[in-house]
This record gives sequence, C-alpha cells and structure tokens, in this order.
Amino acid sequence: MFKSFLNIILVGVLVIFVLASLAFSAGKLSKVGCDELVVKIAEDSPRFLDEEEIERLVKKADAKLFEKQLNKINTEALEAELKKETTIKNVEIYRRVTGETMEFKGRLLVEVQQRSPVLRVINGKEDFYLDNEGVRIPSSRAFTAKVLLVSGHADEKFVREQLLPMINFMDEDEFWKAQIEQIQVNKNGELLMATLVGDQLIEFGAPSDYLIKFRNLKALYEQALPKVGWEYYSKINLKYTNQVVCTKK
Repeated sequence: MFKSFLNIILVGVLVIFVLASLAFSAGKLSKVGCDELVVKIAEDSPRFLDEEEIERLVKKADAKLFEKQLNKINTEALEAELKKETTIKNVEIYRRVTGETMEFKGRLLVEVQQRSPVLRVINGKEDFYLDNEGVRIPSSRAFTAKVLLVSGHADEKFVREQLLPMINFMDEDEFWKAQIEQIQVNKNGELLMATLVGDQLIEFGAPSDYLIKFRNLKALYEQALPKVGWEYYSKINLKYTNQVVCTKK
C-alpha cells in the first residue's frame, strides 16, 4: 500500500518535471534567432547563380534577417522575392532549430532549383538562354550550359514563337539532341543547321513543317548514309516539300 502511494508520488513528480522542461524548452525555442543561412542548389540543377549569389538575394529580400526570431521570419515572402529572379524555377525555405536543451541555434535552409535551358541565343546584340517554357535566362560568366546554339538573325520573339516548339521536339529526341549543335537564322527566317556527326550543313528552310522535315532527314540517315558514308555529302537541302536534295563533296 505504502509502495503504491510512493510510486504515485514519484510518477507525479516526473510528470511535473517533464512538463516544466517542455515549457522551458518551448520558451527558449520561441526566442531562437536566425543564426545561420544555408543555401543548397539541387544536384541536377544548372548553376547560373551560385550559393553566394543566392545568399545575397535572400539578405537583400530581408535586410534584418539575422536580427529576427526564427519563427518571425516570413519564408513565403522570401520565396516570392527569390522567384522574381527568372533564373530560379523553384525555391523552398525551411526553418530548422538545432542544439541541446540549454542551447538552441536557428538555421534558415534555402533549397533552390534553377531553370534548365534548351537553347542559347547569340545574335551579335544579345546573349541569353531560353528554357522549354520560353522563359529568358540571362547568360553567366561563371556558368555555360551545353545546349543548342542559335545565331544570326535570331531575335527573341522569332526564337520563342517560331523555333522553340521545334527545339523542344529536338530536345526530347535523343537522336536529334545529339546530332544538331547549331542553328543559323538568315534574314528571311530560314535555318541552316550544323551537325555533330557527318559534318554536313542542313538547309532546313523555314521552321514550319519541321516534323515532316525531320522524318525525311532521318530516313536519309537510316537508309542512304550507311551505304555511301557519313562524309559523302556536304549539304542536305530540306527546303522543298517532301524532298531531300543532297550535294556531294
């Protein structure tokens, strides 16, 4: 009987101690400041912006970041500010508290996915990238994406409206993605393509009917070139409807 009574008292004391500890911890946690800012860029992401540049953008968005309690930082507002950078496709910001019972530290974790370009435009006046949605990405001295190059009379409107659907098709096709390395646009809006394999110039004509043109070109690659050799022709002309005209070297 006495033992049971003693056990009840001990359990009660333990509960009071735990509750007091939790209350103390909750009080301490509510006062934890932002002690550290950590930027993580996804492994498969391009790096037009590096960690230091993203950290600078976060600090610019909230100049008093390190003066605030962690739970007072508006992470949604910070995410919205960072997404104004067209280079950034997605960003998630988390609050994290680390440390022991008596000492806590606040960490703001910024996880970033940058846009992946499908083409780069260098037209003598401008140098920029576009992703598959047509979003413009500024070029960077620190990072160069290995994507298809578009040059010549290639203004942004023409590339986005006339070329992007075709280049998205090429980017999703492993064969064409590996075969075509550059597109030159002449003043009439016709295309001249440079290849990686075979060293031929492809006179593609206008980007209209590109599915038919690529179908005909692939038939040439699969049926004729294996017989005569990949170096046999210097030019391949696809400008005319349902015709492939080749010029020997």
